[in-house]
Amino acid sequence: MQAREVLRTSVLLVDDQPADLAALERYLAPFSLHLVKASSGEEALDHVRDEDFALVLMDVRLPGLNGVETARRMRQLLARRPLPLIFLSGASAEEAIVATAYSTGGVDWLNKPVDPERLRAKVRVFVDLYREREALRLRQAELREREREVLDERRRRAELERERLVVELREAVRLRDEFLSVASHELKTPLTPLALRLQLMRQELGRPEVDVERLLGHVEAAGAQVRRVTALMDSLLDATRITSGRLTLRREQDVNLAAVVRDVVSSFELQAARANCPLELEAPARVLGQWDVLRLEQIVTNLLSNALKFGAGGTVSVRVEEDEGWARLTVRDEGIGMDESMRARLFRRFERGVSERHYGGLGLGLFITQQVTEALGGRIRVQSAPGSGSTFIVELPCSAGGEDSGGVTHGA
Repeated sequence: MQAREVLRTSVLLVDDQPADLAALERYLAPFSLHLVKASSGEEALDHVRDEDFALVLMDVRLPGLNGVETARRMRQLLARRPLPLIFLSGASAEEAIVATAYSTGGVDWLNKPVDPERLRAKVRVFVDLYREREALRLRQAELREREREVLDERRRRAELERERLVVELREAVRLRDEFLSVASHELKTPLTPLALRLQLMRQELGRPEVDVERLLGHVEAAGAQVRRVTALMDSLLDATRITSGRLTLRREQDVNLAAVVRDVVSSFELQAARANCPLELEAPARVLGQWDVLRLEQIVTNLLSNALKFGAGGTVSVRVEEDEGWARLTVRDEGIGMDESMRARLFRRFERGVSERHYGGLGLGLFITQQVTEALGGRIRVQSAPGSGSTFIVELPCSAGGEDSGGVTHGA
């Protein structure tokens, strides 16, 4: 029921005398009620079946179905709905009739001719009660509807969250399976040549005259494969530490980023020559800060390794500079580049810019680089386009005054 229907409060007037009905109508005019008139008990019952009333004013002495019997049938008809009834009588009623009238649902009794003020006082009470009851019912209905809407919204959100979690779980399972496949391949790749080198070393040692230079070559090649396996395992361990919040930083005073970069670039000269990627370095003598030396080396190593892998025989440029308390490391290659969708995924764990079949790798290098950079209070970004190479920019605060990212422990 709407609010406008509550304001339209209906009262049923039942009397076989048109003059008495007209009088009741005049007396109740100030209340702006919806007055429904009936001249018989049967007609009154029809109205009660069709409409909700706040009150019934009914003459006891109706022809045919009298007022008391009509009230009894109304009570049966409206077993679960209260309907106050005031009886009207043109003569003093016997006590038995009065008692019967009250037992059938009557709440009051008025003698004719009706006193207008007394009538209005009684009607006002029941009309006010009816309106309060209807307002409460409406409020309860609104609350139930609101509760239903809230529950529906919660169910909808829960379903969306469940669907999101299912998608994330499936993606996590897919990444895990893909990673296990790639990791097993990457770990086995250096083991095959390592086993071959060991076999050649055994053959060399079994010769009557050992070629020391050749043997040292085998040892060096085997050592390179061991270092590759070690690097892969270190990446796996770092990824695990980062995920579990156990990444360790050992900050030192006056760490020279420029010197660290020069050392790492120098260690890549042979690899760069083999990849036909000239290395260019631009750096001042000193860029000092409070950093973890090993983690700086890790950042530079990952970026240089990435640049040489995807550099496509072009020049790899490395620049170190300082600007207002921030150190900036820029590594640029002239390789295959990447599109916007790839840039958005680039720093995710196990993400590889291109097929591992052509370039290999665990997809952890840039993930670890970003996490270490942020742990040092810095930031990393990439500028790239397909076919135009990529530029990685790492910015680190020279001072450790800011807070490190969460999940970082500090060693002595």
